[in-house]
Amino acid sequence: MVENDFDIIEVNPCKSLLTKLNALIPDAIIIQEPLDDKDAYKACQEIKFSEKYHFIPVVFTGPPFSGDKKVRLIKSGADDYFEEPVDADVAVAYLEALIDKRQNFSCLLKKYDQLKMEVSGQDANPVNCLPLEDEELFKATFQQSAVGIAQMSIEGNFLKVNERFCEIVGYPREELLSLNYMDITYPDKDGAELEMVKNILDGEADSFEIEKRYIHKKGHPVWVKLYSNVTRDDSGNIRKVFSIVADISAQKEAEARLHESEAFFRTMYESSSIGIVKMSAHDKKIEQANAAFCDMLGYEEYELKGKYLRDISFFEDLPENISQQKKLATGNIPYIKMEKRYIHKSGYLVHTLLHANLIYDEQGIPLYYLGNVLDITDIRTSRQRLKESESKYRAYVDNSPHPIFVTDIFGMLLDANPAGCNLTGYSAEELMDMNVIDLCSPESVDLATEHFLKVKDEGKASAEFLFRKKDGNTFYMQVEAVMIDEKTILALCVNTTERKLTEKLLIEAKMLAENASKSKSEFLANISHELRTPLNIVIGYSDILISEVSGELNEKQMKYSTSIKNAGSNLLEMVNSLIYIAEIEGGSRDLNISKFDLQPMVVDLEKIFRTSASKKAVLIEFDVVSDIEYLLADESKFKTILHHLIGNSIKFNKEGGFVKVVFDRDGNDIRVQVIDNGIGIPEDKQDTLFDPFVQLDWSHARKYGGVGIGLSLVKELVEMHGGRITLVSKVDEGSTFTFTIPQRR
Repeated sequence: MVENDFDIIEVNPCKSLLTKLNALIPDAIIIQEPLDDKDAYKACQEIKFSEKYHFIPVVFTGPPFSGDKKVRLIKSGADDYFEEPVDADVAVAYLEALIDKRQNFSCLLKKYDQLKMEVSGQDANPVNCLPLEDEELFKATFQQSAVGIAQMSIEGNFLKVNERFCEIVGYPREELLSLNYMDITYPDKDGAELEMVKNILDGEADSFEIEKRYIHKKGHPVWVKLYSNVTRDDSGNIRKVFSIVADISAQKEAEARLHESEAFFRTMYESSSIGIVKMSAHDKKIEQANAAFCDMLGYEEYELKGKYLRDISFFEDLPENISQQKKLATGNIPYIKMEKRYIHKSGYLVHTLLHANLIYDEQGIPLYYLGNVLDITDIRTSRQRLKESESKYRAYVDNSPHPIFVTDIFGMLLDANPAGCNLTGYSAEELMDMNVIDLCSPESVDLATEHFLKVKDEGKASAEFLFRKKDGNTFYMQVEAVMIDEKTILALCVNTTERKLTEKLLIEAKMLAENASKSKSEFLANISHELRTPLNIVIGYSDILISEVSGELNEKQMKYSTSIKNAGSNLLEMVNSLIYIAEIEGGSRDLNISKFDLQPMVVDLEKIFRTSASKKAVLIEFDVVSDIEYLLADESKFKTILHHLIGNSIKFNKEGGFVKVVFDRDGNDIRVQVIDNGIGIPEDKQDTLFDPFVQLDWSHARKYGGVGIGLSLVKELVEMHGGRITLVSKVDEGSTFTFTIPQRR
């Protein structure tokens, strides 16, 4: 691949390479042996780590290899490795660059020439090297220079750098010599440096100067002034590249701060909500004004420039303004601070607060006045309105029929309206020497103290206290207290003495009513329990007669016995309902929650209502969804709920009607619907249907009878479980009662 560009001498085997170097010094050595070959590895090490031959480039070539072999390659000291397949042009260019790199180091070149002469038997002739004393001077100057100096190859690789260059970029010399200048160059957005480099490479220039940034080893940018120069051979080819670098970071930082400062103050000037105006100290003409000042007076800046101060000032303020300017100019005052009125372009007055300074030059000669102008027109208007408002609200407070007090955070009275004075019997002057605690009745002192502490902690509080008048009489007052500020409390009060008396009477009346209701419930429970015993006897003996265990009954006797049993059963059911209601009203709301199977209860209910439903030819149907395996409820009370609802649906149904009982789920609840196509319930009667002892009083329902306690009991039992019951009904179309029983316990 490279024989057209280089003279090639083959050496085989590889271990004879060192012997060959005694007779011939090549420009570069290419080893085409695998790294596993110990002779090749050893030969490379002996060349690259020798004092005599280390400057000769050594390159291995062969197939791609793994990471551990790359480490071995590095340890051997080889300059590079060409992985096959190798591109001929790339290989030639790379070898030429390696050789040129050596050529750029004069001492290495000198050594190379000496070796060549040595092996050829000629005398060394260092014609191109400096005399020893001049070379030492050059080295000292190179290393001790106050500016950074770097020598690079045409590819941009660092070949030599002085100490100052290392300091500027933060890299040690050894590390820099392994880098390319692009490795430490901050990205060039506008491409200016690359364009200058291109001009040099194209032969259009031999040097350039530019401000650029390097990337310091610690990561921050470093601004430098860079001067680059190249030397060329007789053919115009670049032989050496030198760069001189001056660190201008401090200068750039100062420029940035100056620019930032100018931008900051320019932004403040242009965007400030305070007017800024510059006026000549010589003739009092306006030279400059910001947007806030222009907007304040309704002018554009070009309209204000050249105007005198008197042109825009209210004439009554001019004498004081001129007097202040004279005092400032003579040094009697450090600055002007005064309220001043300007005349708006539209003619009305603009009230302002003016703060002005006199600016001098280096010789102490006044240059101009610089004024900051704050528009206080709205503030003055607000003050006036506040004054009017205070007067108005003072009238409200003084004329309020309710007492109003103002105290400090310790309860000392600061103000009181006439109503407060009239109610307490003290004059305003007397109250100003008192604490709120002094107005409290002794039994209210602790409560009043807690009230004030709560106001301080929470900002407001409401309480009712017993107070004592100047003449010793007591009265109740509701106090609504709020913190006005950190030191002041406002108390709005209402005399509640009459209300307290009314509440006392109401409480006594309520207690009497509760006692009467309790007596009623106890009587109802007692009489119901007393009725149970004879009813159970009547029902029991009726069962004996019907069962004919004591003798056969004729048809009439059987009919009478059955009627006795049915009537007794209905009456017992009513008595049991009364007992339930009496227990609930008496405060007994105990539930015996248990897990039970629904299916046996459904079978039992079918048996219970089969006879009554068949008498009216009413079809009764139960529908239980498949995923309901059990219920959590009071089984007895749950059965009572269904008993009343199903019984009512049969009772208030039409001949040949139907009753359907549906059990399903509603989220975490069991939902039960009792649906019928009976007589229905008017909409205006539905609101009172669940009240105790309410029997619907309308012609269509009156014939069915009853005392109206069943649905009231049902509602109580459902709500005891935490559920709710609803009704949807239309007259002559039927009713649907829906109730839920929660299943989370």
